[in-house]
Amino acid sequence: MPDYRLDTYVNKVTALEDCRFDMTLHNLSDGPLAGAVIGLTSITRMADDAQVHGADFRRRFANYHEFGMPDGLVVPPGGTWTFGFTGITGRQPAQRNDGPKSAVLIAGGVNHPVSVGDLVRLPVDQSQGPLRSVPVEMLEMPLFQIPWPAGVDIDAWREGMHVSLGDGGIEDRRALMAVADLHSRLHSDAAAPLTLGNDGIALHMRQATLGAEAFTLSFTGGGITLEYGDAAGRHYGLVSVAQMVHAALAEPDRFRIPSKGRITDAPRFGWRGSHLDVSRHFWSAAQVCRFIDTMAWAKMNRFQWHLTDDEGWRFEVDAFPELVEIGSRRGPDCRLPGQYAHAHRQYDGHYTKDQIRHVVGHAASLFIDTIPEIDIPGHCTAVLAALPHLVDPDEPADSYRSVQGYPNNALNPALPQTWDFLEKVLAEVAELFPAKWVHVGADEVADGSWLTSPRIQVLAQSEGLQGTAAIQSWFLRRVQKILRGHGKDLAGWDEVSHGAGVDTMGTLLVAWQRPELVPALTAQGYRVVASPGQAYYLDMTQADGWNEPGTNWAGTVTPEACYAYDPEGDLDEGSRGALAGVQACIWCEHIHTPEIFNHMVYPRLHAVAEAGWTPQSRRDWGRFATLSALMPKL
Repeated sequence: MPDYRLDTYVNKVTALEDCRFDMTLHNLSDGPLAGAVIGLTSITRMADDAQVHGADFRRRFANYHEFGMPDGLVVPPGGTWTFGFTGITGRQPAQRNDGPKSAVLIAGGVNHPVSVGDLVRLPVDQSQGPLRSVPVEMLEMPLFQIPWPAGVDIDAWREGMHVSLGDGGIEDRRALMAVADLHSRLHSDAAAPLTLGNDGIALHMRQATLGAEAFTLSFTGGGITLEYGDAAGRHYGLVSVAQMVHAALAEPDRFRIPSKGRITDAPRFGWRGSHLDVSRHFWSAAQVCRFIDTMAWAKMNRFQWHLTDDEGWRFEVDAFPELVEIGSRRGPDCRLPGQYAHAHRQYDGHYTKDQIRHVVGHAASLFIDTIPEIDIPGHCTAVLAALPHLVDPDEPADSYRSVQGYPNNALNPALPQTWDFLEKVLAEVAELFPAKWVHVGADEVADGSWLTSPRIQVLAQSEGLQGTAAIQSWFLRRVQKILRGHGKDLAGWDEVSHGAGVDTMGTLLVAWQRPELVPALTAQGYRVVASPGQAYYLDMTQADGWNEPGTNWAGTVTPEACYAYDPEGDLDEGSRGALAGVQACIWCEHIHTPEIFNHMVYPRLHAVAEAGWTPQSRRDWGRFATLSALMPKL
């Protein structure tokens, strides 16, 4: 148990300048405490002009705050040090996780861990609000399927027993075992739904003239016939069979296997994706593969791997080993200070190239494309800390800040060394990831970025560029040319369209800021993936109230609201073909344990999966909510 404990209290006010944080450090050690410094990470950040009380303010870097004990203050064993500040920047704290997440006490040259409690709002509101809940309803039919099929016509049912492939070629047998292995990984304590042999319900498979990813399942007394249009359709048909058999074996009182009838199925969209942020919180290759398995069980097919951000660079680049030697580490005695959880120690993590290849291959075996995201030109604090030669030495420090509070965090396109860096990194990325797209981020570049750089001023004059958006557009067009040289298309967040945008040919944009951007971007000629924060950001709180974890910049996104969003709802009939599909986004500022991950991500991830697969007219919240309890988690 740590020898020190930090509790934090905040008043309930509306004006940011009146918001007051009072912190109490409890000395639970055997000796007195004096001359110490506490470093804490808080997503609610102190304003530059805040009034500090009870401490000597040392520094703030994004979410990291550092305070020193006043001269002469001695805290005996069992005593407390009370300090804090009035005045914050950003948004009012709205959840218990909006205060300090982690802390380190630096005393006598030694880093001590600090136990950190939830933020407490005063006066305490006894009605803190309910935690997220998902209803359970009676089912109209005893069939388990998520996502729900496009067409279901079942006349009779049989009790659960495993399904066996008694005949079929080597490719059919391999396909069945891939899904059997997927089930075994996700439900390790459950009976196998699919086997090779002749002792279960007979399964027959054959290719037919069907569309991409499409399949049909025909049920008779003699068994099940799976017809598929391509290898992906065969895979998804087997997942459907595995799901229904698993449920019938696991809960025989509620579920059955069809014995007469037909399921006709094909996806609504070609892009059914999820993004995962591994920069704010690092998830191991094994955890990433497990997450990909849960995607595959829901017939999702695009994994956007958010590998870089201000808080850490997460994969090896042969040309720049410093990116993982320095840029993947944060905390005491690191070039990057601690952020979010784990501030008391060096927090690091990165993937080797072999691990990247393993994850990509694992996903591909489940018909999931892995889209790497290298977030540029903003969100590059980790890059610039690792490679300081990419900083314009004549640009004034702290001349702009990102929305997360990072100073001067954008790659400078006027420096030749920036392009040497990008050429080499993107070449290695292109070699590692066979997918068609490379996602280049391009989000949240602060207005005013670069404008005090003398080199940028020369570039802007020579190229006729006015303002940050125009400079970013120039930057991205050059990046697009590099990617095309490697046979890749550019993907990015919706800010790629700012300024003059880029060539729309082959470009795919993920619309995240608000739903109305979906029709706006399609009207500009971009292929669009719908991922509005107001529906598909899985770090948003799921219920009103202080106790529900998450953030709230896009409001409260209940599982029902996530499910109810129609990604084509704002598109006219003529524009719907421009919508590539849907994507969930998982940002990990607040999601730093598997338990929080499971609470926040599921069942909303499966709700997005069903929106990507099931025709809007066939979707039903009550049925989905009831079935979702059987879906696997991380």
